[in-house]
Amino acid sequence: MLRRRVLYALVLLLAVLGQILDVGYLFHFIFFAVLCLPLLGLAVSLPAMLGCRAILDASTQRVARGGTATWTLTLTNPFGLPLARASCRVRVSNAMTQELHTARAVLSRVAPEERRAWTLETDHCGAAECRVERLWVCDCLGLFALPVRRPCAAALLIVPLPEDPGPIQLPEGAGLPVPQHRGGAVYGELYDLRPYRPGDSPRMIHWKMTAKRDEPVTRESPEDQRPLPVLTLDHFGPLDRMDRALDRLEGYSRALLEQERPHEVRWLHPVNGAPRCRLVAGERDWENCLAAILADPAPLHGRSILAEPMARQSGGAIYQIHVTGKEDPYGQT
Repeated sequence: MLRRRVLYALVLLLAVLGQILDVGYLFHFIFFAVLCLPLLGLAVSLPAMLGCRAILDASTQRVARGGTATWTLTLTNPFGLPLARASCRVRVSNAMTQELHTARAVLSRVAPEERRAWTLETDHCGAAECRVERLWVCDCLGLFALPVRRPCAAALLIVPLPEDPGPIQLPEGAGLPVPQHRGGAVYGELYDLRPYRPGDSPRMIHWKMTAKRDEPVTRESPEDQRPLPVLTLDHFGPLDRMDRALDRLEGYSRALLEQERPHEVRWLHPVNGAPRCRLVAGERDWENCLAAILADPAPLHGRSILAEPMARQSGGAIYQIHVTGKEDPYGQT
C-alpha cells in the first residue's frame, strides 16, 4: 500500500505542476480528476470493504506426526465490487512444544472470494492453533485500508504414531467391565453377580442363581471389584523423547481397548504439578485424553509422577504401567 500511495503522490505532484505552469482547461480537468480519484475509488469499494468476511479452517482435526498441517483463510466479498488486496499476519502455535511460527500474507483481487492456504511440517506432537492477526482490506486503488473482523482460531491435533507394545500381561480380571448391578444385598449391602473364580469364598456363592444357570455364580460387593490398569506418563523432557513416549502410550492404550479393558491415564501438569487423570473406556475417551495431554506444555524438566503416591483403588493395589521415551520404555508394577 505504501508503494501505491507514493505513486499517487507523484501523479498528484505532476498534476499540480501542470496546473501551475499551464492555465489551459485540460490541466484543470486532469488536476481535479487526480484529486478526486481516491475518494471515488473509496466510494466504489466501501460497501465491499465493510461487507468483507473472513473464515479460517483447518484441513483436518488430526494429523499424524511427520505429516503436513494445512490451514485455509477464505475472504468473501458479497457485493462483488473490486478490492485491491488484503493483508494479514498469521501465528501458528503448538501448546505442548511452545513453538511459534509467524508469517505475513497478502491476498490480491478479493472479488468475490479469495483463498490462501498455509502449511506447516509437523516435527513433534502437540495441539496446534492458527490465528489471524492484523487483517486489513484495501480499496480498489490500494490507497485506503480498513480492518476486518478477525476469524476464530482454528486448531488441530498433531497425534503420535502408535507403537505396538507387544503382549500385555495383566492380572486376571484387571480392567474387565464392571458387572451390572442386580439389585441384591448381602447383610444389607448391595452386590453384583459374576461367574465363580477359583479362590472365591463358598459363602459368597449365589445358590439360587447357580441352580438356574447350571454354573457357579458369586456375589461381588463393590469393594471386591478388580482395579483398573493405570498408564502413567512424565509430561516433560526432550521433545524427541516425549514423542516416543506418546507413541508407546497410544500403543498401550489401544491394545487395552482391543481387549475391551478400561484403564486410566495419569500424568502431572508440568508447571503447577496438578494431577491429571482420564478414564479411557472407548475410542472417544482416548481422543479426549490425548487432547488433554497435548494441550499441556512439555518443558525440559519437571516432577515425575513416580514421585507421587498413587491412590489405591477398590480391590487392592494398583496395576501401574509407566511409559517413557527411553530405550527401556515400559515398566509394570
